Amino acid sequence: MSTTPEQTATDVAPEQQLTVSDNAELSRFEGRVGGELAAVAVYSPAPRFLVFSHTEVLPGFESRGIASAVVRHALEEVRERGLTAVPLCPFVSRWIQRHPEFSDVVQRTSTRVPRDED
Repeated sequence: MSTTPEQTATDVAPEQQLTVSDNAELSRFEGRVGGELAAVAVYSPAPRFLVFSHTEVLPGFESRGIASAVVRHALEEVRERGLTAVPLCPFVSRWIQRHPEFSDVVQRTSTRVPRDED
């Protein structure tokens, strides 16, 4: 499990630095502030895809940009691993629309999740 400091979250004191990691056991990317779980981006893994189904910010951590930092990190890992992201989660889908530099790692789908054979 890798842990990477993120600089994109706002309103986080330096001693409360955000770290983002992939918790593969729980199939989610986790954002932690000062070691405390602050946000998650849940996915379903497949051999060539990560299907993002839900993003959540825990109470007390809202409006700080933490979910955006978690999604950015997740998509960077998708790119590094040579995978494709399937954004079923509305937050992830909207985030990608605002960040077209990640369009190369996205599988657009409106009615179904792609099979690995696709």
